Amino acid sequence: MKGNILVLTVSRVIWSMSMSIVFPYQSLFIQALGGSKPMIGLLTALGSAAGMIFYPLGGYLADKSGRAKLVGYATLLYALSFGVFVMAPTWEWLAVAISVQQLVLFYMPALNAIMADSIPPGARGRILSLTIAIPEAVRILSPFVGGWLIEEYTLVPAMRMGYALSLIMALLVAAMRIRYLRETLEKQEFQWDIPRIFRESYSNVWESLKWILSNMRGYSVIAMMLIFIASLVQPFWVVYATEITGLTPLQWGQLSLVAGLAKVAISLLVGSIVDRFGPRRCMALSLLIGAPAMLAFPYARGFMWTTVVYIVLVLGNAFIWISSGVYLANTIPRAVRGRIMAGLGQGVSLGVSGGGYAQGFILFIPAMVGSVVSGFIYEANPVYPWYLNVAVMTLCLVMVLRLMREQDSAEV
Repeated sequence: MKGNILVLTVSRVIWSMSMSIVFPYQSLFIQALGGSKPMIGLLTALGSAAGMIFYPLGGYLADKSGRAKLVGYATLLYALSFGVFVMAPTWEWLAVAISVQQLVLFYMPALNAIMADSIPPGARGRILSLTIAIPEAVRILSPFVGGWLIEEYTLVPAMRMGYALSLIMALLVAAMRIRYLRETLEKQEFQWDIPRIFRESYSNVWESLKWILSNMRGYSVIAMMLIFIASLVQPFWVVYATEITGLTPLQWGQLSLVAGLAKVAISLLVGSIVDRFGPRRCMALSLLIGAPAMLAFPYARGFMWTTVVYIVLVLGNAFIWISSGVYLANTIPRAVRGRIMAGLGQGVSLGVSGGGYAQGFILFIPAMVGSVVSGFIYEANPVYPWYLNVAVMTLCLVMVLRLMREQDSAEV
């Protein structure tokens, strides 16, 4: 690890230590400030709708003006949004904070492109696995610390402390990215004509979609389906565990601690497996592993069995996140990588923590729809989101085997 990969990995380590204190409990925080279960899903959907607005702009700038400075200064804007979480008196303020964060995440196509540019073909699985495993190793204790703070100080004060720490850490990450990230595109003339930039960035959306439909149609459909079902369960893991399974927030923190240890070991192994057997086969394997575990989660009782099931889900999630990221990097040419990744994101997940940002502008709509209906589905019957996941994951397994194809030679 060196250069941009080192900078991005270290910055993720610093940031994730604080974010992992609060993020596993954010749904409980929304409820504590007056939000209902449907509102948890609606706030997540609101974030997806906000994120969709500027992603095409981020992809265009990543390919035309460069990637490094865009990532650095947009990270600074993202960091400042944590101040709203710290002071939020009601769930409506959280809606504002979540929307602002998603708006400024338009830098993610540039960050994903820098990551793909900086890793040589043939080693992408191993290095991507390290960029996950190292931060996971460092932040293993963070969810446990969050659960302990909630036990010690009650939910709302503990969450405010956690978000204040996230603000400080995020400012440090922004400073690091501004100072040390290096550009991966050749220098080119770029005029900062704002009306032209907006006009071209959004007109290029159609060109990106045509490229995606011509070259990655099967993957795109699978990714949209997986993002939809992931958004059904992602906000409700801790809600189900505390309300139905009977775990306390501290026990959920302990489960996350054990799962974090598993993520580190699993991620270190998965990267080499993806490089050896190819991302398509490993995506299929992830779904084969994940579907039975997703079905088992609602029926797990007690701390031990819930932890075992969750670790199996972490294994499936590690395979699909790393293998889909390698598939994208291998398939998308460097010259259009920013714009295409603005549409497809960096990879997909099973709705389990420990991967990364999966969003792209064609994925925001299924994510938004899934988030809107997730709370209502959960209220109708808490096990329905997991049942729907199993059905769609089984269908996606067939589609991966029949519709996805790998290139003979990977893009550099």
